[in-house]
Amino acid sequence: MDIKTLLDNLHDEVSCSVCMCTFTDPKQLPCLHSFCLHCLNDIQRTIGDRCKITCPECRRQFQISGSGNPSELPTNFRINSLLDVLAIKECSTANVKCGNCDKRSAETLYCFQCCSFWCEKCILGHDIMRANNEHRTLALKDFQDQDIKAVLERPAFCQKKHHENKELELFCKNCKVVICNTCAVTLHEGHGKMPLQEATDERKTQLNYMIRSLKDKVLEKQKEVEQFNQKSIAFQSKVAEVKSQVRSFVDQIIAIIEARKQDVFAVIDNQAKKSLECLSQKKDEVDKQVKLIESAIEQTDTLLKRSFSTEILGFSETFDTIRQEQSTQENRDGTECIPRFSFTKSEKLINLLSISEGIGKVEFVFSETKAQQSGAKGKESSKVIAGNKGANVHDSPLEPQEQTRRFRSVLSFGQKGESLGMLHLPWGVAVNDRDEIAVTEWGNNRVSVFSSDGTHLRSFGRGGQNNGEFYCPTGIAFDSHGNIVVVDNNNSRLQVFDRNGNFLSKFGKYGSRDNQFKFPEGLSVNDIGDIIVCDRGNKLIKIFSSSGKYLRKFGGAGSLVDPFHCIQHGQYFIASDVGDHSIKMFNLQGRSIFKFGKQGIKDGEFNEPFCLSVTKEGLLMVCEAGNHRVQVFELSGYVE
Repeated sequence: MDIKTLLDNLHDEVSCSVCMCTFTDPKQLPCLHSFCLHCLNDIQRTIGDRCKITCPECRRQFQISGSGNPSELPTNFRINSLLDVLAIKECSTANVKCGNCDKRSAETLYCFQCCSFWCEKCILGHDIMRANNEHRTLALKDFQDQDIKAVLERPAFCQKKHHENKELELFCKNCKVVICNTCAVTLHEGHGKMPLQEATDERKTQLNYMIRSLKDKVLEKQKEVEQFNQKSIAFQSKVAEVKSQVRSFVDQIIAIIEARKQDVFAVIDNQAKKSLECLSQKKDEVDKQVKLIESAIEQTDTLLKRSFSTEILGFSETFDTIRQEQSTQENRDGTECIPRFSFTKSEKLINLLSISEGIGKVEFVFSETKAQQSGAKGKESSKVIAGNKGANVHDSPLEPQEQTRRFRSVLSFGQKGESLGMLHLPWGVAVNDRDEIAVTEWGNNRVSVFSSDGTHLRSFGRGGQNNGEFYCPTGIAFDSHGNIVVVDNNNSRLQVFDRNGNFLSKFGKYGSRDNQFKFPEGLSVNDIGDIIVCDRGNKLIKIFSSSGKYLRKFGGAGSLVDPFHCIQHGQYFIASDVGDHSIKMFNLQGRSIFKFGKQGIKDGEFNEPFCLSVTKEGLLMVCEAGNHRVQVFELSGYVE
């Protein structure tokens, strides 16, 4: 650190992290953290063990040698030097205490050999002593940068009683401590010793070797972490793939069962129609018989009222004939038209879909054998491909149904892999004014750019947290300058690149503040170049300028459950809410206008609506992950 930087941050360097004040008698723990002696005494009293102390920074506990008093801990001479530098720097505004008479004065001098301050009176006594003839003193007001460097490079002194003015010059090999010449004679006689600088150089060599070894170890661990990340990504991809297979299988079973239900209904309706027609005919016949009987009754009644006895007796033969005809007619109630019918459920289908069998089986195999060494083979299964006819469900007891193709593919490019031009879990896509197609690869932690015919042009990015690196990139868009804006999901930030993929800037980090994110997802850029981001973890839509400056936000808990993607169309913001299975609209001030849709499979219903786009004709397109489809809506009924 250069002198200017040191002086600018001097107060931070000499402040105790416990009392938050300038150090007094700084002592250093074995973990290399330093604190005021009185702070360490207070910490030791709270522990209740006179021989132990816990570091307030790293929480490691240490045994204090000797009597267990924190005063026996080594003094941090560097901090003492910095305290002297602080006093020199602030001498014009604060008086400095003399190291001899404790008098404070602005006209103070510093002795580089004694490493202490002297007032104008005491310096006279210092200078007349023959032992101090070679000492260099300098008034504090005359200090330059090179003089401050000399203060910082001052030697360390012994902490033993009556040795305070003795410079530490030797290293005791037996006791593994730095000592002065007096200690070497009195306390370490007969011990192996070596000059301090020689011992320091030897220790530096050992520490440099240790640092290199630790760096190599860190690289190995970082590779292991990256492997875990890749395994996690691959596993999540497999989970999504298996769930997609299950969803497709169940959807097809439901479609087939629904078709079979309609077949059974058709048979029932056909027989019911025939039976009802038969009953209607029988009813008409009985109606005719009723009319004939009523006519005979009317004629007979008239005969009785108006005819003579001879006429009544002459009508006997006719009356017998009428009575005989009625008695010979069958008394039919239409029972032969109504069949006895019932529904016999398929026990085989029920058994296949029973609790014990379920709709299928998910197998989890844990093995220490590496994939490339394994000789095991899994069962082959069919896949349901949207838009194809005759899609088949493997091992299904039901017959396949045809699916009609709705869209015609005009271009396809990319395949799973890590090489350039290959794709692994592509997430977001954007097209610039040159018709170049930029794709975020969630699995490869990079962005790949293709021409309009699918030719690979370039790729940039890799896994990591540094500038230009990604951890699961998701949303992507081109800004008004043609730069590429990418959502770095797991790093909770946005990065901006030029057309060629060179890193330009970044903004955002993990958190809940206005300029922070929690796992952002969808991204879009409006007509004036503002960047619209779905801050999924914070349940907010946030808007930034093209330079990354925070502008405003809307949404939040109660308004958005799990926002995924947001676009601006005219005077409205349109957002997909995955958690609410709906599309929500806001005005330019961020006030909620209305929403449409609910969870379901019917038209106008949603299951995990993800990304949105509006065509030139003003049609809203909604990608549904759960229903595996794209729904298109006319906005004229919603947005004016």
